[in-house]
Amino acid sequence: MLDPTRRPQMLIDGRWTDALDGATYGTVNPATEEPLGPVPHASPEDMRLAIAAARRAFDEGPWPRLPLRERYRIMHQLADLMEEHQEALSRVVVTETGTTAYLASMAGPIQILRETADLVLSEPFAESLAPFPFQDRMIQTQVLRQPVGVCGLLPTWNVPVMIAIRKIAPALAAGCTAVVKAPPQTPLTLLALAEIVAESDLPPGVLNFVTGDGIEASRELVRSPLVDQISFTGGLEAGRAIQAEAAGTVKRVVLELGGKSPNIVLDDVDLDVAARIAAPHAGFGAGQACSMLSRVLVPRPLADGFVERLVPLVAGMPVGDPTDPRTVVGPLIREERRAAVEKYVALGLEEGAELATGGRRPPHLERGYFYEPTVFVNARNDMRIAQEEIFGPVLTVIPYDTLDEAIRLAEDTVYGLQANITCRNVATGLEIARRLRNGAVSINGAVDGVRAPRGGFKQSGIGREVGKWALDDYLEYQALTYPI
Repeated sequence: MLDPTRRPQMLIDGRWTDALDGATYGTVNPATEEPLGPVPHASPEDMRLAIAAARRAFDEGPWPRLPLRERYRIMHQLADLMEEHQEALSRVVVTETGTTAYLASMAGPIQILRETADLVLSEPFAESLAPFPFQDRMIQTQVLRQPVGVCGLLPTWNVPVMIAIRKIAPALAAGCTAVVKAPPQTPLTLLALAEIVAESDLPPGVLNFVTGDGIEASRELVRSPLVDQISFTGGLEAGRAIQAEAAGTVKRVVLELGGKSPNIVLDDVDLDVAARIAAPHAGFGAGQACSMLSRVLVPRPLADGFVERLVPLVAGMPVGDPTDPRTVVGPLIREERRAAVEKYVALGLEEGAELATGGRRPPHLERGYFYEPTVFVNARNDMRIAQEEIFGPVLTVIPYDTLDEAIRLAEDTVYGLQANITCRNVATGLEIARRLRNGAVSINGAVDGVRAPRGGFKQSGIGREVGKWALDDYLEYQALTYPI
């Protein structure tokens, strides 16, 4: 927490509070297995209080009606406070997620918050259409962009501040109020963010932070008729369940779900460069990111040479203490996540893929949920390790014979979140990228995670996050027509 002397509490209607029944739950440091917390375990009744606070703040409070320049000022104030406390925030993230300090940087979230705040003054919130005759008089129509209302924000745990800010920033810029349900695995991170909110000039009830294990409180948020929109980042099955639950009140749903992202290596590449582009996706964040390029499609004649260069890079990634600046691969978030990765590795071997490196717990680390970065080779695209999101440090290399086959293999998945083209000729890469149904396509590993829209095609989600594209998801269009 930013204030280590204050025990963790939820922020509801501008006040720090425990769960009504006093219930708590414990979380854990995944690198050491040491307990963290305890933190409040919210019941559905606690969630109803948070929803009611957000509803009052929207219907009766000043936030949706503030002058836009004041909304802009307060959002930049939040960014200033995040900048002031960024080192403390990063430490909480590293402790609670096990990610490395590099991936826990606050630079990206702060930039997203600032650039979204700037949209408050640069984006049009009203537009007048050309007058037209109607019967015996002239008619004028004005189109307003109105805040959608109360939002339920459900960020995920792997990069908790980044994902939370991707939701909070456009909600605030649009004039919405919100309830943020912290992921069960990272409540302290979200409560640290709540401390920054409490320190700001944001009116009470505009942002409420609720913690708890299990799904009961989240289900209350999704089902509530007082909530106008849900934004969720997480797995495909959970996203399907949320969409089904939200249908009962016909509320808007924004979903950023899973991925099984392809990295298409073309036959003109420098194999050393191609291996350097592919290798990080076997280990960064312990593979716990939906946009990891976990399938590498390589021309069959180049496959052996590519693997010869890839394996030493992956095997050489330091695994261990995420607070050590030399560490590249930290732990998985929980023991059950590591067990799931182990099941997929066993399944890959059963299906006939070959293990080139990794595939075990690091023998030098007795505590923590660590797993060696792993590479499968000679795999087929119809194997489960190539079709299902493992969410762990596992890379699968799949050979192909023609470019058309590579594109077909890349598209042969229910997901469409991220892709990459590794090539010498960028123009060729861009031409291929336009044939792919993915929300983001990079060329040679180039990534823009703070300005470009984030989201997916197919079953990777609905809607977009980041920038003006995210803002639109938190606005309703209202047509006002009157005689002139």
